[in-house]
Order: sequence, then C-alpha cells, then structure tokens
Amino acid sequence: MADQPPQPPRPHGPRLSHLHSEPVPMSFASPQQLAYLAAGGSLFPQQPMHTMHQPRMPRMTAPHHMNMGHHPVHRMQTSPGTMTTNNTIFTPAAVPQTTSVAAAVANGQSFKSLPPQEIDLTQFTGFKFVTLDGLQEETRGVYYKISNALHWEMCDGQESSCLDTIQNKSKDKRVFLVTSGSLGAKLVPQIHELPQVYAIYVYCADVKRHKEWAKNFSKIRVVCNDDDRELLPQFAVDVARANVDWGDALLKAGTRDKAQEKYQLALNKLAEYSPNHDPAMDVEIKGKLEQCK
Repeated sequence: MADQPPQPPRPHGPRLSHLHSEPVPMSFASPQQLAYLAAGGSLFPQQPMHTMHQPRMPRMTAPHHMNMGHHPVHRMQTSPGTMTTNNTIFTPAAVPQTTSVAAAVANGQSFKSLPPQEIDLTQFTGFKFVTLDGLQEETRGVYYKISNALHWEMCDGQESSCLDTIQNKSKDKRVFLVTSGSLGAKLVPQIHELPQVYAIYVYCADVKRHKEWAKNFSKIRVVCNDDDRELLPQFAVDVARANVDWGDALLKAGTRDKAQEKYQLALNKLAEYSPNHDPAMDVEIKGKLEQCK
C-alpha cells in the first residue's frame, strides 16, 4: 500500500459566529490558513460547535458554507415542551445546571449590570427575546436556560420582520436583542431609542470593525466572537437585573411572594451563568429577599 501523503495542519482561527447570516471575513485568515484553503481545506470546524454550558450536540446534516447568504433553517419535529418561533421550531437541549467557573474566572472580566429601571406593572407584560439571525442548535439551550423564556423570536435575517416585532409588537415588554454585526449595523440605529429596547448583544466574527459603530449606542452591552466568555455572562447579568426590577415593582405592589420569586431567580442565574458578576448585586438581591419575608 502506498504511503498516504501527510495531511496539512488544521488551522487555528477565531471562534466562528453561531449566527447564521454573519460571514467570516477573509482578513481573519493567516497565510497558513490561505494555503490550507488553496489545498482544498476548510476554515470551518469539522466538529459541531458547543458551549461550556452543555454537552456536544449531534452534528447537523446540512453542510456549512462560507458565503454571504443565509443558511437553511434546520427544522425539527415538534413534541411536548418544544419552543416555536415565527420561522422555526426547536426543542431546548438539556443543559447542565452548572457553568465552567474556571473558564469565566480565567477571562478576568467583571460583568456589570445596568442601573435599576422602574417597571410600571399597569403597562408591562414581560420580557421579549429576539434574534435577528437564527441561532445554531448547539447554542440554543443555554440561551433558553438563562432567559427562562418559553419563546424566542427568530427573524432569520429578515430586518423588516425584526423591526416590526420590536417596534410595534413589543411596546409593553422589555426587549433583549441578539444580532450579528452586519445586520445589527443596519437595524440598531432604527430601534435603539425605543423605550422597550433594554439590551443589545452583537455576536460577530470581525469584532474590531463592529465595535467602531457599536460604540455610538449605549444599549449595546457587548460586541464579541466568544459567547461563553463574554456574551452569555453579560446576558445573564442583564436578565438578572431585569428580574430584580420586576421584583421591585411586585414588592411595591404588595405581592411579596411573586417578588421573592423574581429575586431568587435573579440570584440563581447569576451564580449559575455569570460567576464574574459584580458581587454588589448579590448583596443587593439578598437584602431584597429579606424584605420579602
């Protein structure tokens, strides 16, 4: 049997975005990677992406292609407990109840919360979680767990649909938006000043480029290409703060039991998903829990 030719080394590029519509700029490719591409290799990982919050998922059958178009939505059969959106149906994956604290601590970043914002219970009906792009199956479970939501609105790159959802259909909610960089640059200026928009997260490949326009919008909480170390911990902090605000409104209305639920939920999510959060939040929430007794 003839000797097999040596395989070229697998390139080590940045973590690819889980958002379907965000292309990977060729500026990220090193000379070694470009040579590898010329030899017929691929910059895409040969194993499915996964997060530190959940086990590796079965590999998707649809191939990955590096292009400017949208990937087809991977549809799943519905069953009890499934989550439905306007463009796709999926079942949240089972997610372990603990996070990789060591990975978060190694990041060395302290995740700060937004200032308290009063909620008017006569007009407020809950939170709304929106993605301008479709989330990969491998990452859906942890977003679901942090948000504690039964429904995520996935717009799959349809800017007009996303704008309508936020601008017209979510006036009585507190909106959290996750977007890729390229589409976010178009949408964010249109929705940023709406009072219902609470927090925006940009998950992209070209962080440096998208940070340039993002710095002009105060509601953008993070621009990153690593959801484990940056986006998800900050998202957990912001969802916790929103729950504390909700608890404050409930406590003011005299419903101590429901307020206690919101405070405890916030405390649990901080401990589980953002170990590097500001410890002052723990002190604040524990003090509010005492008020509920």
